[in-house]
This record gives sequence, structure tokens and C-alpha cells, in this order.
Amino acid sequence: MKQKIYTIKTVSRFSAAHVIPGHPGICARLHGHNFRMEVEVKGNTLNEIGILFDFSDLKSAVQHLLDKVDHRYLNEIPPFDKVSPTAENIASWAYYELKKQLNEDVAYLSAVTVWESENSGVRFTEEEV
Repeated sequence: MKQKIYTIKTVSRFSAAHVIPGHPGICARLHGHNFRMEVEVKGNTLNEIGILFDFSDLKSAVQHLLDKVDHRYLNEIPPFDKVSPTAENIASWAYYELKKQLNEDVAYLSAVTVWESENSGVRFTEEEV
């Protein structure tokens, strides 16, 4: 039997600089990106007016998170003062921070994708293995 699943997404942007310690190439030098972050929330039950999760609530949660990193040097702010600020680590950090903020009784955080350029991004999710 197939189950209906709704996926809502929001896309936000932030700019930040970082250094990837130990990187064998140019990313070991100070550089910046205009990052794009996609956040996905899934669920199968709509509320009484036909909404899974309000876009404005999701955008607000994401913006609250991005305010911590926008126009910052990532290597100086937690957790990236101890963890390398790679796109992979930014995506997992964002995922777990957003998971704390969202009411998962209604819908659940499915994935966070961080794009550091138009063609290079990473998607982080939790899956059963």
C-alpha cells in the first residue's frame, strides 16, 4: 500500500568566509561563498486548512539559524571553531539545529542541502541502514 507524503521546501541564502584546515588545495586559504540552503520537511497529514507545515514558520526557523552564520568567518564561531566548516559539516549542523526547533509531531525534518556554488552541494539526512 502506498502512503501519501508531502514534502515542502524552503530555500535561503547566506554569505560566509571559511578556511578548510588540511585541505590539499586552494580551499586551505581564506575564501568565501554565497551559500544556498534548502530545507525539506515531510509528513502525511494536513491540518484543517490543508497545510502540512506553514512556510513562514519554516522560513523563520531557517532565518534564525542563518543569522548566526551570515556574513561571518565560520572558523571563529561554534561549532566551526572546533569542526571544519565544510559544506558537509554545515549541512549536518543546520539539520540538527533545525530539528531542535521544529515541532515534529506535525511533520519531520527530512533533509538539509547546502550549496557552496551553483554546481556543488551536499544533502544531509538521517536514514535507517
